[in-house]
Amino acid sequence: MDDNFEVSASSQFVCYHRIETGRDVQFAWDCLVMDTDTHAVYDTDRRLANPNKPVYIGDKVWVECRTLIMKGAAIPSNCVVGADCLLRGKDFQPNSVIAGRPAKSVKEISGWHL
Repeated sequence: MDDNFEVSASSQFVCYHRIETGRDVQFAWDCLVMDTDTHAVYDTDRRLANPNKPVYIGDKVWVECRTLIMKGAAIPSNCVVGADCLLRGKDFQPNSVIAGRPAKSVKEISGWHL
């Protein structure tokens, strides 16, 4: 966690591998960030089918309430993540509002402040 990292009540971070955040990151309440499924699943060839994957959160990111950030997610800098989102993957634009289940960048922004 970097400078000016803030979390409101009841948010959880489940880290088996790596969760990395930039500067000026703010989480509202009831968010969950996981870099793991907390259990192993193997395919028919006995290879691990669900490896842990790091989560990356850029600088100046505001995550609103009840958001779920799953393993492998990467949130670019200067984003607002809307309430009750489900984030997977890395297909998000910097300088945007991210919203939905599954989440996607829905609007370009120039910045945000509290």
